[in-house]
Amino acid sequence: MTDRTLIVGQISEVITNFLKGYDSSSIPPIRIVGDTPNSILDQENCLQSITPIVEEVKNTIATCRPETTTRWVAAAKFPGRRSFFVLDLNNTEYDYDSAHLCREIIPVHILRLSRAPKVFRHQGQDQKIADTLAQMHNNHGQAPLPLFDDHTKHRCYAYPRTLYSVPNKSA
Repeated sequence: MTDRTLIVGQISEVITNFLKGYDSSSIPPIRIVGDTPNSILDQENCLQSITPIVEEVKNTIATCRPETTTRWVAAAKFPGRRSFFVLDLNNTEYDYDSAHLCREIIPVHILRLSRAPKVFRHQGQDQKIADTLAQMHNNHGQAPLPLFDDHTKHRCYAYPRTLYSVPNKSA
């Protein structure tokens, strides 16, 4: 059994157990950051290879808590050992058109994917993830979700939402 098969095969149980921590009422807005080992991803097609992992998380949530809305907001590939994806749950305030301006704090829970996966609250990431997502929305302009940044290569954004003018020094 490959590491990828082992890890993906445990997602359902880990997410189900995490969701049991909420009573039968609606889950409040939360953000799940999937901390994913690069060793189980295709480095040439990172977004494509992380998609089945995200879909497994989303499908498990839909099965356990069908009233919960999920939105795959972003993914990012980093050099080294880890890459990440961001799923919002019940974020009813999300507005794509103004997301580049929104730095609203939503509680972050890390889904650490490994041979012994777990989900844990990481309050220290709340503001950082909010700021990062706003910047990604700005940088990617009107690109569809999920937004994707590859930090292993030079990034250039063709149509950011806001452009800053550079003062003319000769004036």
